[in-house]
Amino acid sequence: DNASNEKVAALEKKLFNLQEELTELHRRKGDNAQKVVELSQSLQDRDLELAKKDSALQESIQGKAMADHQMERLRRGLRDTEKANEVLKDEQTALQLAFTAIEDQNRQLKQENQDLVGRWMHLKEKTADIVNDSNEAQRRKRKPGGPASASSPMEDSLTIQPEAAQVQAEPERRPSSLLEKFSSLFGASPTTNHQGPMSGQDLKVDDGGGVPQCVSACLPTKATHKWEAHDGEVSSLRFSCNGSYFATAGSDRIVKLYSMRPFSTSPTPHGVLRGCNAGIMSLDFDPSEQLVLAGSYDYSSRVWGLADQRLRHSLTGHSNKVTCSKFLGGAGKVVSGSTDRTLKVWDLRNKACIRTIFAGSACNDIAIADSLGTAVVSGHFDKKIRFWDIRSESSANEVMLQGRVTSLDLSPDRRQLLSCSRDDILKVIDLRMNSVVNSLGADGFKVAADCSRCCFSPDGQYVACGSQDGSIFVWCLSTKKVETIAKDHSSSVLAVAWHPSGDFMLSGEKNKKCVVWREQ
Repeated sequence: DNASNEKVAALEKKLFNLQEELTELHRRKGDNAQKVVELSQSLQDRDLELAKKDSALQESIQGKAMADHQMERLRRGLRDTEKANEVLKDEQTALQLAFTAIEDQNRQLKQENQDLVGRWMHLKEKTADIVNDSNEAQRRKRKPGGPASASSPMEDSLTIQPEAAQVQAEPERRPSSLLEKFSSLFGASPTTNHQGPMSGQDLKVDDGGGVPQCVSACLPTKATHKWEAHDGEVSSLRFSCNGSYFATAGSDRIVKLYSMRPFSTSPTPHGVLRGCNAGIMSLDFDPSEQLVLAGSYDYSSRVWGLADQRLRHSLTGHSNKVTCSKFLGGAGKVVSGSTDRTLKVWDLRNKACIRTIFAGSACNDIAIADSLGTAVVSGHFDKKIRFWDIRSESSANEVMLQGRVTSLDLSPDRRQLLSCSRDDILKVIDLRMNSVVNSLGADGFKVAADCSRCCFSPDGQYVACGSQDGSIFVWCLSTKKVETIAKDHSSSVLAVAWHPSGDFMLSGEKNKKCVVWREQ
Protein backbone atom coordinates (compact mmCIF):
# COMPACT_ATOMS: atom_id res chain seq x y z
CA ASP A 1 0.00 0.00 0.00
CA ASN A 2 2.80 2.50 0.76
CA ALA A 3 4.40 1.85 -2.52
CA SER A 4 1.19 2.45 -4.36
CA ASN A 5 0.53 5.57 -2.37
CA GLU A 6 3.95 6.89 -3.14
CA LYS A 7 3.43 6.10 -6.74
CA VAL A 8 0.09 7.90 -6.75
CA ALA A 9 1.63 10.85 -4.98
CA ALA A 10 4.41 10.96 -7.52
CA LEU A 11 1.90 10.79 -10.30
CA GLU A 12 -0.21 13.52 -8.75
CA LYS A 13 2.84 15.69 -8.35
CA LYS A 14 3.79 15.04 -11.93
CA LEU A 15 0.23 15.85 -13.02
CA PHE A 16 0.32 19.07 -11.06
CA ASN A 17 3.60 20.03 -12.66
CA LEU A 18 2.18 19.23 -16.09
CA GLN A 19 -0.90 21.31 -15.34
CA GLU A 20 1.31 24.23 -14.32
CA GLU A 21 3.39 23.76 -17.43
CA LEU A 22 0.17 23.63 -19.51
CA THR A 23 -1.07 26.78 -17.87
CA GLU A 24 2.26 28.47 -18.58
CA LEU A 25 2.05 27.32 -22.18
CA HIS A 26 -1.51 28.71 -22.50
CA ARG A 27 -0.31 32.00 -21.07
CA ARG A 28 2.59 32.11 -23.48
CA LYS A 29 0.24 31.20 -26.33
CA GLY A 30 -1.98 34.15 -25.43
CA ASP A 31 1.03 36.48 -25.29
CA ASN A 32 2.25 35.19 -28.59
CA ALA A 33 -1.21 35.62 -30.14
CA GLN A 34 -1.28 39.23 -28.89
CA LYS A 35 2.14 39.82 -30.36
CA VAL A 36 1.00 38.28 -33.64
CA VAL A 37 -1.98 40.69 -33.75
CA GLU A 38 0.23 43.62 -32.95
CA LEU A 39 2.78 42.58 -35.54
CA SER A 40 0.00 42.15 -38.13
CA GLN A 41 -1.31 45.65 -37.39
CA SER A 42 2.19 47.04 -37.57
CA LEU A 43 2.73 45.26 -40.87
CA GLN A 44 -0.46 46.73 -42.27
CA ASP A 45 0.61 50.20 -41.15
CA ARG A 46 3.97 49.73 -42.77
CA ASP A 47 2.35 48.45 -45.98
CA LEU A 48 0.11 51.51 -46.04
CA GLU A 49 3.06 53.82 -45.45
CA LEU A 50 5.03 52.02 -48.11
CA ALA A 51 2.14 52.51 -50.58
CA LYS A 52 2.06 56.23 -49.79
CA LYS A 53 5.79 56.49 -50.31
CA ASP A 54 5.51 54.58 -53.57
CA SER A 55 2.82 57.05 -54.71
CA ALA A 56 4.93 60.01 -53.65
CA LEU A 57 7.88 58.45 -55.43
CA GLN A 58 5.86 58.11 -58.64
CA GLU A 59 4.72 61.72 -58.39
CA SER A 60 8.30 62.82 -57.80
CA ILE A 61 9.43 60.81 -60.80
CA GLN A 62 6.71 62.41 -62.95
CA GLY A 63 7.56 65.90 -61.59
CA LYS A 64 11.21 65.30 -62.34
CA ALA A 65 10.36 64.25 -65.88
CA MET A 66 8.24 67.38 -66.38
CA ALA A 67 10.97 69.54 -64.86
CA ASP A 68 13.53 67.93 -67.14
CA HIS A 69 11.26 68.59 -70.14
CA GLN A 70 10.71 72.22 -69.11
CA MET A 71 14.41 72.67 -68.47
CA GLU A 72 15.17 71.35 -71.92
CA ARG A 73 12.58 73.72 -73.41
CA LEU A 74 14.06 76.64 -71.50
CA ARG A 75 17.52 75.67 -72.67
CA ARG A 76 16.32 75.68 -76.26
CA GLY A 77 14.62 79.07 -75.66
CA LEU A 78 17.81 80.37 -74.11
CA ARG A 79 19.82 79.22 -77.10
CA ASP A 80 17.28 80.88 -79.47
CA THR A 81 17.37 84.09 -77.39
CA GLU A 82 21.16 84.09 -77.44
CA LYS A 83 21.12 83.66 -81.21
CA ALA A 84 18.54 86.48 -81.59
CA ASN A 85 20.61 88.64 -79.27
CA GLU A 86 23.66 88.05 -81.42
CA VAL A 87 21.66 88.99 -84.52
CA LEU A 88 20.38 92.14 -82.83
CA LYS A 89 23.88 93.04 -81.74
CA ASP A 90 25.07 92.62 -85.31
CA GLU A 91 22.17 94.75 -86.58
CA GLN A 92 22.88 97.39 -83.93
CA THR A 93 26.50 97.48 -84.98
CA ALA A 94 25.51 97.80 -88.63
CA LEU A 95 22.96 100.53 -87.82
CA GLN A 96 25.51 102.37 -85.72
CA LEU A 97 27.96 102.27 -88.59
CA ALA A 98 25.23 103.46 -91.00
CA PHE A 99 24.22 106.22 -88.57
CA THR A 100 27.83 107.34 -88.27
CA ALA A 101 28.14 107.37 -92.05
CA ILE A 102 24.87 109.34 -92.39
CA GLU A 103 26.06 111.81 -89.76
CA ASP A 104 29.28 112.32 -91.65
CA GLN A 105 27.35 112.74 -94.89
CA ASN A 106 24.94 115.16 -93.22
CA ARG A 107 27.84 117.16 -91.84
CA GLN A 108 29.41 117.31 -95.31
CA LEU A 109 26.10 118.34 -96.89
CA LYS A 110 25.62 121.07 -94.30
CA GLN A 111 29.10 122.33 -95.00
CA GLU A 112 28.47 122.24 -98.74
CA ASN A 113 25.15 124.02 -98.21
CA GLN A 114 26.85 126.73 -96.16
CA ASP A 115 29.47 127.11 -98.86
CA LEU A 116 26.80 127.34 -101.58
CA VAL A 117 24.77 129.86 -99.57
CA GLY A 118 27.90 131.91 -99.00
CA ARG A 119 28.77 131.84 -102.70
CA TRP A 120 25.16 132.68 -103.60
CA MET A 121 25.12 135.61 -101.18
CA HIS A 122 28.43 136.81 -102.56
CA LEU A 123 27.05 136.66 -106.11
CA LYS A 124 23.93 138.50 -104.98
CA GLU A 125 26.07 141.21 -103.43
CA LYS A 126 28.17 141.50 -106.58
CA THR A 127 25.05 141.65 -108.77
CA ALA A 128 23.54 144.32 -106.52
CA ASP A 129 26.78 146.30 -106.63
CA ILE A 130 26.87 146.08 -110.44
CA VAL A 131 23.27 147.28 -110.75
CA ASN A 132 23.86 150.09 -108.27
CA ASP A 133 27.05 151.14 -110.10
CA SER A 134 25.15 151.14 -113.38
CA ASN A 135 22.36 153.26 -111.91
CA GLU A 136 24.89 155.68 -110.42
CA ALA A 137 26.71 155.95 -113.74
CA GLN A 138 23.47 156.76 -115.54
CA ARG A 139 22.65 159.43 -112.96
CA ARG A 140 26.05 161.02 -113.43
CA LYS A 141 25.66 161.01 -117.22
CA ARG A 142 22.25 162.68 -117.00
CA LYS A 143 23.20 165.21 -114.31
CA PRO A 144 25.07 167.83 -116.38
CA GLY A 145 22.56 167.71 -119.26
CA GLY A 146 20.15 170.33 -117.97
CA PRO A 147 16.76 169.09 -119.14
CA ALA A 148 17.87 165.52 -118.82
CA SER A 149 18.32 166.08 -115.13
CA ALA A 150 14.62 166.78 -114.74
CA SER A 151 12.33 164.26 -113.15
CA SER A 152 11.99 161.15 -115.31
CA PRO A 153 11.32 157.47 -114.84
CA MET A 154 15.03 156.72 -115.05
CA GLU A 155 15.73 159.28 -112.38
CA ASP A 156 13.57 157.25 -109.95
CA SER A 157 15.53 154.04 -110.42
CA LEU A 158 15.62 152.06 -107.17
CA THR A 159 18.91 151.24 -105.49
CA ILE A 160 18.93 147.49 -104.91
CA GLN A 161 20.11 146.41 -101.50
CA PRO A 162 22.04 143.17 -101.32
CA GLU A 163 19.84 140.41 -99.95
CA ALA A 164 22.63 139.21 -97.74
CA ALA A 165 22.60 142.52 -95.93
CA GLN A 166 18.90 142.07 -95.26
CA VAL A 167 19.23 138.49 -94.10
CA GLN A 168 22.19 139.03 -91.79
CA ALA A 169 21.41 141.99 -89.58
CA GLU A 170 24.21 143.73 -87.75
CA PRO A 171 24.36 142.55 -84.14
CA GLU A 172 24.59 146.06 -82.72
CA ARG A 173 21.38 147.13 -84.51
CA ARG A 174 18.75 145.05 -82.74
CA PRO A 175 15.29 146.66 -82.82
CA SER A 176 13.64 146.68 -79.47
CA SER A 177 10.03 147.10 -80.52
CA LEU A 178 7.74 145.03 -82.70
CA LEU A 179 7.34 147.92 -85.12
CA GLU A 180 11.08 148.47 -85.55
CA LYS A 181 11.61 144.76 -86.16
CA PHE A 182 8.87 144.59 -88.79
CA SER A 183 9.07 148.11 -90.27
CA SER A 184 11.34 146.95 -93.09
CA LEU A 185 8.98 144.07 -93.80
CA PHE A 186 5.79 146.14 -93.81
CA GLY A 187 7.44 148.96 -95.77
CA ALA A 188 6.38 151.54 -93.17
CA SER A 189 8.27 153.95 -91.03
CA PRO A 190 8.14 153.28 -87.29
CA THR A 191 7.55 156.97 -86.69
CA THR A 192 4.36 157.03 -88.75
CA ASN A 193 1.47 158.19 -86.65
CA HIS A 194 -1.90 156.86 -87.70
CA GLN A 195 -5.07 157.92 -85.97
CA GLY A 196 -8.73 157.69 -86.80
CA PRO A 197 -10.40 155.57 -89.48
CA MET A 198 -8.67 154.52 -92.68
CA SER A 199 -8.51 156.96 -95.52
CA GLY A 200 -8.60 156.13 -99.19
CA GLN A 201 -4.84 155.87 -99.21
CA ASP A 202 -4.82 153.49 -96.27
CA LEU A 203 -6.65 150.81 -98.23
CA LYS A 204 -4.62 150.34 -101.39
CA VAL A 205 -5.61 148.09 -104.26
CA ASP A 206 -3.10 146.52 -106.64
CA ASP A 207 -3.42 147.65 -110.23
CA GLY A 208 -5.52 145.23 -112.17
CA GLY A 209 -6.45 143.24 -109.09
CA GLY A 210 -10.13 144.15 -109.27
CA VAL A 211 -10.49 144.12 -105.49
CA PRO A 212 -13.81 145.74 -104.54
CA GLN A 213 -13.70 148.83 -102.37
CA CYS A 214 -15.56 148.60 -99.07
CA VAL A 215 -17.07 151.85 -97.80
CA SER A 216 -19.02 150.38 -94.92
CA ALA A 217 -19.32 146.72 -94.03
CA CYS A 218 -22.72 145.23 -93.35
CA LEU A 219 -23.58 143.80 -89.96
CA PRO A 220 -24.82 140.18 -89.97
CA THR A 221 -28.34 140.67 -88.67
CA LYS A 222 -30.44 138.59 -91.09
CA ALA A 223 -29.79 135.07 -92.41
CA THR A 224 -30.74 135.19 -96.08
CA HIS A 225 -29.68 131.69 -97.13
CA LYS A 226 -28.85 128.45 -95.31
CA TRP A 227 -27.68 125.12 -96.71
CA GLU A 228 -25.84 121.95 -95.70
CA ALA A 229 -22.41 122.46 -97.21
CA HIS A 230 -20.55 119.37 -95.92
CA ASP A 231 -21.07 115.98 -94.27
CA GLY A 232 -19.69 117.06 -90.93
CA GLU A 233 -18.18 120.22 -89.54
CA VAL A 234 -17.43 123.22 -91.74
CA SER A 235 -13.94 124.17 -90.59
CA SER A 236 -12.83 126.77 -93.14
CA LEU A 237 -14.31 129.50 -95.36
CA ARG A 238 -12.49 131.75 -97.81
CA PHE A 239 -13.43 134.43 -100.34
CA SER A 240 -11.29 135.06 -103.39
CA CYS A 241 -9.50 138.41 -103.59
CA ASN A 242 -12.15 140.16 -105.68
CA GLY A 243 -15.04 138.22 -104.14
CA SER A 244 -16.08 136.42 -107.33
CA TYR A 245 -15.79 133.02 -105.65
CA PHE A 246 -15.72 131.54 -102.20
CA ALA A 247 -14.73 128.09 -100.96
CA THR A 248 -15.84 125.95 -98.04
CA ALA A 249 -14.11 122.91 -96.55
CA GLY A 250 -14.55 120.55 -93.64
CA SER A 251 -14.16 117.11 -92.19
CA ASP A 252 -15.56 115.35 -95.29
CA ARG A 253 -12.20 115.92 -97.06
CA ILE A 254 -13.54 117.97 -99.99
CA VAL A 255 -13.46 121.63 -101.02
CA LYS A 256 -16.62 123.14 -102.49
CA LEU A 257 -16.47 126.21 -104.71
CA TYR A 258 -19.30 128.72 -105.11
CA SER A 259 -19.89 131.94 -107.00
CA MET A 260 -22.27 134.65 -105.84
CA ARG A 261 -23.57 137.43 -108.01
CA PRO A 262 -24.09 140.93 -106.57
CA PHE A 263 -27.45 141.34 -104.83
CA SER A 264 -28.04 137.59 -105.06
CA THR A 265 -29.43 135.88 -101.97
CA SER A 266 -28.02 132.40 -102.60
CA PRO A 267 -24.66 131.13 -103.88
CA THR A 268 -24.23 129.13 -107.10
CA PRO A 269 -22.17 125.90 -106.91
CA HIS A 270 -19.06 126.16 -109.05
CA GLY A 271 -17.30 122.86 -108.43
CA VAL A 272 -15.91 120.30 -105.99
CA LEU A 273 -12.19 119.73 -105.38
CA ARG A 274 -11.10 116.29 -104.22
CA GLY A 275 -7.80 114.67 -103.31
CA CYS A 276 -7.35 115.14 -99.57
CA ASN A 277 -7.32 112.05 -97.36
CA ALA A 278 -8.39 113.73 -94.11
CA GLY A 279 -10.30 116.77 -92.87
CA ILE A 280 -9.39 120.16 -94.34
CA MET A 281 -8.59 122.99 -91.93
CA SER A 282 -7.41 125.87 -94.13
CA LEU A 283 -8.26 127.46 -97.49
CA ASP A 284 -6.72 130.21 -99.60
CA PHE A 285 -6.92 131.74 -103.10
CA ASP A 286 -3.90 133.15 -104.89
CA PRO A 287 -4.07 136.90 -105.73
CA SER A 288 -4.71 136.21 -109.41
CA GLU A 289 -7.60 133.82 -108.60
CA GLN A 290 -6.11 130.99 -110.62
CA LEU A 291 -5.28 128.55 -107.79
CA VAL A 292 -6.97 127.20 -104.67
CA LEU A 293 -4.90 126.00 -101.69
CA ALA A 294 -6.02 123.66 -98.89
CA GLY A 295 -4.21 122.42 -95.77
CA SER A 296 -5.31 119.02 -94.50
CA TYR A 297 -4.98 116.74 -91.50
CA ASP A 298 -3.36 114.15 -93.83
CA TYR A 299 -0.01 115.92 -93.21
CA SER A 300 -0.07 117.73 -96.56
CA SER A 301 -1.28 120.77 -98.53
CA ARG A 302 -2.78 120.63 -102.00
CA VAL A 303 -3.18 123.13 -104.84
CA TRP A 304 -5.88 122.98 -107.52
CA GLY A 305 -6.50 125.07 -110.59
CA LEU A 306 -9.63 127.22 -110.19
CA ALA A 307 -10.54 127.11 -113.88
CA ASP A 308 -10.06 123.40 -114.63
CA GLN A 309 -10.44 122.23 -110.98
CA ARG A 310 -7.56 119.77 -111.44
CA LEU A 311 -5.04 118.92 -108.74
CA ARG A 312 -1.76 120.69 -109.52
CA HIS A 313 0.48 120.07 -106.49
CA SER A 314 0.60 117.84 -103.40
CA LEU A 315 2.95 119.33 -100.82
CA THR A 316 3.98 116.55 -98.44
CA GLY A 317 6.72 116.82 -95.84
CA HIS A 318 5.14 117.61 -92.49
CA SER A 319 5.20 114.87 -89.86
CA ASN A 320 1.82 115.80 -88.36
CA LYS A 321 -1.45 117.54 -89.18
CA VAL A 322 -1.31 120.64 -91.38
CA THR A 323 -3.55 123.24 -89.71
CA CYS A 324 -2.98 126.25 -91.99
CA SER A 325 -1.65 127.04 -95.47
CA LYS A 326 -1.38 130.40 -97.25
CA PHE A 327 -0.03 131.69 -100.55
CA LEU A 328 3.13 133.63 -99.87
CA GLY A 329 3.16 136.89 -101.80
CA GLY A 330 1.76 135.34 -104.99
CA ALA A 331 1.05 132.05 -106.73
CA GLY A 332 4.66 130.86 -106.72
CA LYS A 333 5.17 130.11 -103.02
CA VAL A 334 3.18 128.62 -100.16
CA VAL A 335 3.77 128.64 -96.42
CA SER A 336 2.19 125.95 -94.22
CA GLY A 337 1.98 125.43 -90.48
CA SER A 338 1.56 122.14 -88.67
CA THR A 339 1.18 120.52 -85.25
CA ASP A 340 4.68 119.09 -85.80
CA ARG A 341 5.88 122.54 -84.56
CA THR A 342 7.31 123.65 -87.91
CA LEU A 343 6.50 126.09 -90.69
CA LYS A 344 7.49 125.11 -94.22
CA VAL A 345 7.94 127.34 -97.26
CA TRP A 346 7.22 125.65 -100.61
CA ASP A 347 8.29 126.68 -104.10
CA LEU A 348 5.52 125.61 -106.49
CA ARG A 349 7.70 126.12 -109.54
CA ASN A 350 10.30 123.64 -108.28
CA LYS A 351 7.70 121.56 -106.41
CA ALA A 352 9.90 121.39 -103.31
CA CYS A 353 10.19 122.64 -99.76
CA ILE A 354 12.80 125.39 -99.77
CA ARG A 355 12.79 126.26 -96.06
CA THR A 356 11.74 124.71 -92.76
CA ILE A 357 11.31 126.93 -89.71
CA PHE A 358 11.27 125.29 -86.29
CA ALA A 359 8.72 127.28 -84.29
CA GLY A 360 8.91 125.33 -81.03
CA SER A 361 5.14 124.80 -80.67
CA ALA A 362 2.20 123.51 -82.69
CA CYS A 363 1.00 126.15 -85.16
CA ASN A 364 -2.77 126.78 -85.37
CA ASP A 365 -2.88 129.65 -87.88
CA ILE A 366 -0.68 131.95 -89.96
CA ALA A 367 -1.12 135.37 -91.56
CA ILE A 368 0.92 136.97 -94.34
CA ALA A 369 1.98 140.41 -93.12
CA ASP A 370 3.15 141.95 -96.41
CA SER A 371 2.40 141.71 -100.10
CA LEU A 372 5.93 140.51 -100.90
CA GLY A 373 5.53 137.40 -98.77
CA THR A 374 8.57 137.97 -96.57
CA ALA A 375 6.80 138.59 -93.25
CA VAL A 376 4.75 135.82 -91.68
CA VAL A 377 2.85 135.84 -88.38
CA SER A 378 2.04 132.53 -86.69
CA GLY A 379 -0.22 131.68 -83.72
CA HIS A 380 0.70 128.72 -81.53
CA PHE A 381 -0.52 126.22 -78.96
CA ASP A 382 1.92 127.61 -76.35
CA LYS A 383 -0.11 130.90 -76.26
CA LYS A 384 2.47 132.83 -78.30
CA ILE A 385 2.22 134.84 -81.51
CA ARG A 386 5.51 134.76 -83.41
CA PHE A 387 6.67 137.12 -86.17
CA TRP A 388 9.00 135.70 -88.83
CA ASP A 389 11.17 137.13 -91.56
CA ILE A 390 11.14 134.29 -94.08
CA ARG A 391 14.47 135.42 -95.50
CA SER A 392 16.34 135.03 -92.22
CA GLU A 393 14.50 132.07 -90.57
CA SER A 394 14.55 133.94 -87.27
CA SER A 395 11.67 135.10 -85.11
CA ALA A 396 11.62 138.90 -85.06
CA ASN A 397 9.43 139.05 -81.98
CA GLU A 398 6.93 137.18 -79.81
CA VAL A 399 3.72 138.26 -78.11
CA MET A 400 2.43 136.22 -75.17
CA LEU A 401 -1.32 135.79 -74.71
CA GLN A 402 -3.39 134.22 -71.93
CA GLY A 403 -4.68 131.27 -73.96
CA ARG A 404 -3.59 129.13 -76.88
CA VAL A 405 -4.05 130.96 -80.18
CA THR A 406 -6.75 129.61 -82.53
CA SER A 407 -6.64 132.11 -85.40
CA LEU A 408 -5.08 135.30 -86.77
CA ASP A 409 -6.24 137.97 -89.21
CA LEU A 410 -4.71 141.22 -90.49
CA SER A 411 -6.63 144.44 -90.89
CA PRO A 412 -7.06 145.73 -94.46
CA ASP A 413 -4.29 148.32 -93.93
CA ARG A 414 -1.98 145.62 -92.45
CA ARG A 415 -1.34 147.76 -89.39
CA GLN A 416 -3.32 145.73 -86.88
CA LEU A 417 -3.38 142.05 -86.07
CA LEU A 418 -6.48 140.28 -84.71
CA SER A 419 -6.02 137.15 -82.62
CA CYS A 420 -8.49 134.71 -81.10
CA SER A 421 -7.45 132.53 -78.16
CA ARG A 422 -8.98 129.88 -75.92
CA ASP A 423 -9.31 132.31 -73.00
CA ASP A 424 -12.40 133.60 -74.91
CA ILE A 425 -10.80 136.98 -75.66
CA LEU A 426 -10.07 138.58 -79.03
CA LYS A 427 -7.08 140.90 -78.99
CA VAL A 428 -6.17 143.61 -81.50
CA ILE A 429 -2.42 144.26 -81.64
CA ASP A 430 -1.11 147.50 -83.12
CA LEU A 431 1.93 146.42 -85.13
CA ARG A 432 3.35 149.96 -85.09
CA MET A 433 3.08 150.57 -81.35
CA ASN A 434 3.89 147.03 -80.21
CA SER A 435 0.88 146.97 -77.88
CA VAL A 436 -2.55 145.46 -77.48
CA VAL A 437 -5.03 148.24 -78.25
CA ASN A 438 -8.25 146.26 -77.84
CA SER A 439 -9.29 143.26 -75.74
CA LEU A 440 -12.73 142.12 -76.81
CA GLY A 441 -14.94 139.73 -74.92
CA ALA A 442 -18.59 139.36 -73.96
CA ASP A 443 -20.94 137.47 -71.69
CA GLY A 444 -21.93 134.27 -73.44
CA PHE A 445 -19.01 134.34 -75.87
CA LYS A 446 -16.94 131.17 -75.74
CA VAL A 447 -14.43 129.99 -78.34
CA ALA A 448 -15.59 126.61 -79.60
CA ALA A 449 -12.37 124.88 -80.70
CA ASP A 450 -8.67 125.26 -81.47
CA CYS A 451 -9.63 125.83 -85.12
CA SER A 452 -12.15 128.67 -84.49
CA ARG A 453 -11.52 131.48 -86.99
CA CYS A 454 -12.03 135.22 -86.47
CA CYS A 455 -11.86 138.03 -89.04
CA PHE A 456 -11.73 141.79 -89.64
CA SER A 457 -14.45 143.49 -91.65
CA PRO A 458 -13.26 144.83 -95.05
CA ASP A 459 -13.54 148.44 -93.79
CA GLY A 460 -11.49 147.62 -90.68
CA GLN A 461 -14.18 148.90 -88.32
CA TYR A 462 -15.51 145.59 -86.98
CA VAL A 463 -14.26 142.15 -85.96
CA ALA A 464 -16.31 138.95 -85.81
CA CYS A 465 -15.99 135.48 -84.34
CA GLY A 466 -18.27 132.49 -83.85
CA SER A 467 -19.21 131.19 -80.41
CA GLN A 468 -19.78 127.76 -78.93
CA ASP A 469 -23.53 128.38 -78.52
CA GLY A 470 -24.01 128.98 -82.27
CA SER A 471 -23.96 132.78 -82.10
CA ILE A 472 -21.76 135.18 -84.09
CA PHE A 473 -20.43 138.09 -82.06
CA VAL A 474 -19.49 141.33 -83.86
CA TRP A 475 -17.53 144.03 -82.03
CA CYS A 476 -17.04 147.65 -83.05
CA LEU A 477 -13.39 148.63 -82.68
CA SER A 478 -14.10 152.30 -82.04
CA THR A 479 -16.48 151.64 -79.11
CA LYS A 480 -14.91 148.29 -78.03
CA LYS A 481 -18.43 146.96 -77.47
CA VAL A 482 -20.53 144.23 -79.03
CA GLU A 483 -22.31 145.75 -82.03
CA THR A 484 -24.58 142.79 -82.78
CA ILE A 485 -25.05 139.10 -82.04
CA ALA A 486 -26.31 136.98 -84.94
CA LYS A 487 -28.16 133.79 -84.03
CA ASP A 488 -29.31 131.17 -86.47
CA HIS A 489 -26.87 128.24 -86.10
CA SER A 490 -27.80 125.13 -84.15
CA SER A 491 -24.23 124.20 -83.19
CA SER A 492 -20.85 125.84 -82.57
CA VAL A 493 -19.71 128.32 -85.23
CA LEU A 494 -16.15 127.54 -86.35
CA ALA A 495 -15.52 129.99 -89.20
CA VAL A 496 -16.72 133.41 -90.36
CA ALA A 497 -15.71 135.49 -93.38
CA TRP A 498 -16.80 138.86 -94.78
CA HIS A 499 -17.13 139.38 -98.51
CA PRO A 500 -14.38 141.80 -99.70
CA SER A 501 -17.06 144.36 -100.63
CA GLY A 502 -18.57 144.11 -97.14
CA ASP A 503 -22.04 143.40 -98.59
CA PHE A 504 -22.55 140.12 -96.74
CA MET A 505 -20.94 137.62 -94.37
CA LEU A 506 -20.54 133.85 -94.52
CA SER A 507 -20.42 131.50 -91.51
CA GLY A 508 -19.95 127.77 -91.02
CA GLU A 509 -20.78 125.52 -88.07
CA LYS A 510 -19.86 122.12 -86.65
CA ASN A 511 -23.03 120.49 -87.93
CA LYS A 512 -22.80 120.72 -91.75
CA LYS A 513 -24.49 124.10 -92.23
CA CYS A 514 -23.35 127.37 -93.82
CA VAL A 515 -25.27 130.63 -93.57
CA VAL A 516 -25.20 133.81 -95.69
CA TRP A 517 -25.80 136.95 -93.60
CA ARG A 518 -26.84 140.41 -94.69
CA GLU A 519 -27.82 143.57 -92.91
CA GLN A 520 -31.54 143.84 -92.29
